[in-house]
Amino acid sequence: MRDVSIHPTAIVSDKAEIGVNVEIGPFTVIEDGVKIGDYTKIENHVHIKKGTIIGSGCHIHTGSVLGDIPQDLSFKGENSFLIIGNNVTIREYCVFHRASGEGNATIVGDNCYLMAYVHVAHNVKIGKGVIIANATQLAGYVEIGDKAFISGLVGVHQFVRVGSYAMVGALSKLVKDIPPFSLCDGSPALIYGVNVVGLRRNSFSNDRISIIRKLFHILYDKSLTFEKRIEEISKMEYEEAKILVDFIKGSKRGIADASWRSEE
Repeated sequence: MRDVSIHPTAIVSDKAEIGVNVEIGPFTVIEDGVKIGDYTKIENHVHIKKGTIIGSGCHIHTGSVLGDIPQDLSFKGENSFLIIGNNVTIREYCVFHRASGEGNATIVGDNCYLMAYVHVAHNVKIGKGVIIANATQLAGYVEIGDKAFISGLVGVHQFVRVGSYAMVGALSKLVKDIPPFSLCDGSPALIYGVNVVGLRRNSFSNDRISIIRKLFHILYDKSLTFEKRIEEISKMEYEEAKILVDFIKGSKRGIADASWRSEE
């Protein structure tokens, strides 16, 4: 444990793999088999359980529990994992569970920021650069795309997917998939248009945003059958069109309905 700072009240297993320049705070517990990357800081009263792999440059705040067994009645004690990428911030009292199924993993990508009291259930997959605000709850098998933004107190039903660059409003209830690039809100959540602010913050040009707007008006054109809408979008030779069609074709729960109040 070269160049590691461990508070004398912390309990760190000899079978854990700890990188260089790691800080471990008071009353933290790190179990057998845990792997923690270089330059990660773990504050007080954190419990990191077996099967957890944490990348470099992460910051884990007070009271978080990482890698506990899934809240899943089908779980029978199989070996599974929680894998957290590099430069991830996990704020106070978050709870992330490892996966159900032998060898499976719950995954949090690089450069994510997860605020206080966020729950990440078993088999969830979170992409890169995702921000999730306070007390949002992700049920099992949820998938969140790269650079999505989920506001506070959101409830996400199991198997729901949120596409890349989407934004979810506070207190929303997600029971269907939220397409990439979209802005949604409500209980159940409806699509209110394109996440223009988020796209601009991620260097999307005005031309690209105009293309995405056009795609969404086709996607939610009630004068056409759903199959015809997807056919029309598929004909368009834009990268954003392919991303949207691939997302919709992969949907198990269907996509959220629309209300164009913010767009018209």
